[in-house]
Amino acid sequence: MTKNKNQLFISRRMISNPFKQNKPPPTTLSDADLVAGIRDGNRRLLKELYNRYASKIYYKCLSMIKNTDLAQDMAHDVFIKVATNLHKYQGKAELSFWIYAITYNHCISHLRKTERLRFVPIDEKLDPADEGEHELTEKIVRDLKLNQLKRLIKMLKPEEEVILLMRYQDGMSIKQIAGILQLGESAVKMRLKRVRNHLAELFNDLNHE
Repeated sequence: MTKNKNQLFISRRMISNPFKQNKPPPTTLSDADLVAGIRDGNRRLLKELYNRYASKIYYKCLSMIKNTDLAQDMAHDVFIKVATNLHKYQGKAELSFWIYAITYNHCISHLRKTERLRFVPIDEKLDPADEGEHELTEKIVRDLKLNQLKRLIKMLKPEEEVILLMRYQDGMSIKQIAGILQLGESAVKMRLKRVRNHLAELFNDLNHE
């Protein structure tokens, strides 16, 4: 029987907890060669793709979902999506970003369904008069100590935390964030500005305790 190289069989046993199995030494293949091999039906390379990205997917899900069991299930679902949609990957962006985009979208979809995440429509026009404030809060975000930042992030709404981590933890560009959240770039800039302002307020309150 001829296999459809775009529909690879993936069992839950194969994609179990990434920390409960002995991983073979990684190959020296580039991501591009890895994808090409999987498209040609090489299941060994599918395992390599899993070993290369499973823990990253899991931790990203965990950072957004805040539940270890659910994060593991969602990481499994994300990898299924990644493996079965590799034929759609065109190589225009790095494979890691493409996988992260799928991970973010899957988690955001879950958060929206459970009403833990809501993006409220806002005015997308930036006020030039706020540039000084923009620079101040940008500096605050970058200069915060890790323990301070973790404490402040816990005080944010889920939708604020998501976009903040995309920008400052994962180093995504405005264009990349816009693509994942399916928003205009000006909307992303405005949302980031508002989150930074909120973070600045929380930071000031923290320092006055």
